[in-house]
Amino acid sequence: MTEISFAPAKLPVIATFEKTCRAFLKAFGPLALLMLLLIGVVLAGLVAMAIPLAGLGFALQKGLGLDPESLPFGLAMAPLVLVFVGVFIAVALRFAVAQYKLADASAEGRTLKFMDILRDPKPSLVSYFLLTLVVGIFTFLGMILFIVPGIMIALALSMAPMAMIFEGKDVGGALQRSRDLTRDNRWRLLGLFILSGLLFFPVSLLTSLPLESDPDIALSPLTGVFFLLNLLVSFANSIFTVVLTVTIYRELRALKDRPAATPEVSGAA
Repeated sequence: MTEISFAPAKLPVIATFEKTCRAFLKAFGPLALLMLLLIGVVLAGLVAMAIPLAGLGFALQKGLGLDPESLPFGLAMAPLVLVFVGVFIAVALRFAVAQYKLADASAEGRTLKFMDILRDPKPSLVSYFLLTLVVGIFTFLGMILFIVPGIMIALALSMAPMAMIFEGKDVGGALQRSRDLTRDNRWRLLGLFILSGLLFFPVSLLTSLPLESDPDIALSPLTGVFFLLNLLVSFANSIFTVVLTVTIYRELRALKDRPAATPEVSGAA
């Protein structure tokens, strides 16, 4: 009697990492510009936030005589602070979605305008925020139970944002889709993220170690040089992580959504 089985599709770790490196070189420029735009927006937002907050604080303190450390002063300032926090969260989420879309477009050789990506209403920021919140809660609970389950939960849900962004899934659908996509490949995903960390760790260590080991360097003009180099490494690492996540998602979709595999014949009577 012949047994027929279907072997699960396995993600090729080395090939995926090589593909990520090539995609990183293509996407670095556009993603770097997008991140610099985000930094500019954040700095402008901080200035815009400081002016009304300072004005309101001055009015409460001088006009109404409220103590800045008193409860009424804090309650009066809270609504404006919450508004600005909400705006910052919305901006950060919109840029987070935009960078994944830009990395995906770059991988396909498509050109997208920054403003077109940022104006795209999909996915809903509320849904995306809830998704990231749920993923964070599940991962945190897993870490409390034990480190390994927490890592596995994080890997199982790591593709949920991609499923929401590129497939239009709701929160529940994105979580389930991520579990389906990563099934049988979670240890391989862990290996890919470890490789990503190892790629930048030596350079990061070289740029940060002198500042920690030599007090004379910490007090010299070289401090700014090493700090800038460390910042650039972190900047490149964050872009690489975005490209890696998108590449993994594309590879997993190709594996999981392909036509049924050819059955393997394991034996015959």
